[in-house]
Amino acid sequence: ESEVLERQMQPEERLKCEFLLLKAYCHPQSSFFAETPHNIRDYGEPFKEAMWLDLIKERLSENVYTVAWFVRDMRLIFSNHKTFYKAFNFGQIGLDLEAEFEKNLKEVFIFCKANENSFQTR
Repeated sequence: ESEVLERQMQPEERLKCEFLLLKAYCHPQSSFFAETPHNIRDYGEPFKEAMWLDLIKERLSENVYTVAWFVRDMRLIFSNHKTFYKAFNFGQIGLDLEAEFEKNLKEVFIFCKANENSFQTR
C-alpha cells in the first residue's frame, strides 16, 4: 500500500480516485458524508480538520491531490465520524462506508498493480 500512496496523481491514478469517490457516493448511507457536516461548529478537539465527500470531489477537480492525500482525506471522514459518534449507534454508518472504501481501495490500486505485474512477467 505504501508504494501506491507514494505515487503522484497521474491521469490513471486520478481516474482510480474518482472511481473510488463515485463508489463512496453510491453507498446507501453516503448522503450523510457528502456535504459540510451540519455539526461542524461542534468539531473542536480532538478534530483538527472536518472532511466530507463534496470537498474531496472539489479537491480532485482542482488537481491538488496526491494519491496519499486523497486516501488521507477519505480516511479522515471515517476517523472523525468514529470519534464524534462513538457513543451512539449512529457510528455504524461510518464503519460500513469505511469498510466498503477500504475494500475498494485494495481492489482498485493494490490488486490492479499486482495484476499488471503478473501480466508483464508472462
